[in-house]
Amino acid sequence: MEYLVRLRRGKVHPIVHHVHTINGLTGALCSPTPKPADGDESLDGRWELLENLPPQVRICRICQKLKQKLDNPIPDRVEQELQKLAQWDKRAAELQRQKMLVYYRHQQHISRSK
Repeated sequence: MEYLVRLRRGKVHPIVHHVHTINGLTGALCSPTPKPADGDESLDGRWELLENLPPQVRICRICQKLKQKLDNPIPDRVEQELQKLAQWDKRAAELQRQKMLVYYRHQQHISRSK
């Protein structure tokens, strides 16, 4: 996992971002256009990619939510219904979960292409 961090005078900013790549430009996940991007400089410091999460920093809340949504696009209400179904038939719940994953990933893809 890579993280986008801001370095200023050799110190790491306490908030880091997950990254995504659009048109070959790698930047913060919380930004629809990857800004800030790897290598950008401003008066606040230089943005760089790191492989490991530095100590005593936290991940941007928006990036956390977006990353979770990308990993599991199924809404909470559907997850709750699948849990109810799993109480009766675990195999059917797992099959339905796979169908829902395909459906909601397709929906994400459609919404991104607009």
